[in-house]
Amino acid sequence: MQIYTASTVADSFSGAIFAIEGIADAAVVLNGPTGCKFYHSATSDSQFPRSVDYDPLNYAERCFFGQPRVPATYLDSDDYIFGSEMKLAEVLEIVAARDYSLIVVVNSPGAALIGDDLNRMLAQTVRQTPCFSLESSGFSGSFGEGFQTALNKMIDLLDLPATEPDPMTVNLLGISLNQRYFDHNYATIRELLALSGVQVATAFGATDPLQKIATARQAALNIVVCPENGLQTAKKLQDDWGTPYIVLDEGQPVGFSATEAMIAQVSAALGTDPDAAYQNVEKARAVAYLQLSRYSSLLGLPKGALYSIRAQPSFAYPLARWLSEYLGMIPSAIELVPGEDGGFVTRLNDFLSSISCSHVLGKPVAETPSEVIFADADTITTSRLTGITAACIEIGYPVLSYLDITRKQLFGSEGALFLLEQIMNGLRFI
Repeated sequence: MQIYTASTVADSFSGAIFAIEGIADAAVVLNGPTGCKFYHSATSDSQFPRSVDYDPLNYAERCFFGQPRVPATYLDSDDYIFGSEMKLAEVLEIVAARDYSLIVVVNSPGAALIGDDLNRMLAQTVRQTPCFSLESSGFSGSFGEGFQTALNKMIDLLDLPATEPDPMTVNLLGISLNQRYFDHNYATIRELLALSGVQVATAFGATDPLQKIATARQAALNIVVCPENGLQTAKKLQDDWGTPYIVLDEGQPVGFSATEAMIAQVSAALGTDPDAAYQNVEKARAVAYLQLSRYSSLLGLPKGALYSIRAQPSFAYPLARWLSEYLGMIPSAIELVPGEDGGFVTRLNDFLSSISCSHVLGKPVAETPSEVIFADADTITTSRLTGITAACIEIGYPVLSYLDITRKQLFGSEGALFLLEQIMNGLRFI
């Protein structure tokens, strides 16, 4: 049975919206039909709640439709003929009256064809709050393209004054609220770097308010955590500010080895002592060994178990290496989400070739038998429709309905232990 899942891949339109909605005191005004609003509003609010009260009556205006995020101009057929000016002016007045530090108008792909002068309408309506518009977020471009288009334009708008860089301060680039547990992933990196005396000025679009983003020029180094979402911004900041950048050699810090590689690379770049951070990882390794030794002696697993991954290349590469090299698991399918990968597609292919598994790259996860699936909810549910029985671990968006209350993360030593817990428990019940 042929399965089509390409429509579930977040594109540049979603990337632009989530880049701004990931800023604590910024708001996106969506110039488009209501159908473009609901997913983005629901995801933004579930990933990064900014309102304590969820009473829909507090967001009773037509542009909010009872949701606290991403107010929209609810365009219909007449607006595509006569223009969206009246509706946009109405929405901007409502949003400008709320306490935001930044307002950004993002055109839906259809609204981009109308040709309204968004900047003129912003200038007429929003007078006290910094604002800009995105006439087009890139149409069918990748998530990372839209994400960086929005952030780069915001950086130009802020026009931060030059300051003397702090040699022990960095920025993180590429973390987005479209990533599972993105806020705790951000916190995990901050905590690991702090063990080496390194402070994080900001991570653009990852929960920080404008006031914290304004400290970005204090950083002596930009760390590209996810090149699909951050490499172009890193190059821009190097050209504009002279701030050098590094792309993590082993990809996103997933698993023990990739985490240690991040620690080593940052410490080498800044000349810091990594010992305390290494000890953090070693303690987690000891916990993992204690659990694995007992689990494997009884079940023989997870060694030899089949796994599938659907993720960005910079995430799939370290995850595949950790699963195969550390746990002895065997890949059955690896499906990559589109985006500029910083060379990780090549590195992933080389690794798979080295273990005689190059044939799994590009195979559809939802149609390939496996015992553990690492993917988004759409891929997981589609695998159920095709009859695959596997332990399923969510690592991307969209997600299923499980409510996450306590802290979870995919990065660092604690992230490795969380993934190991999911794998070991999942394999027991298939």
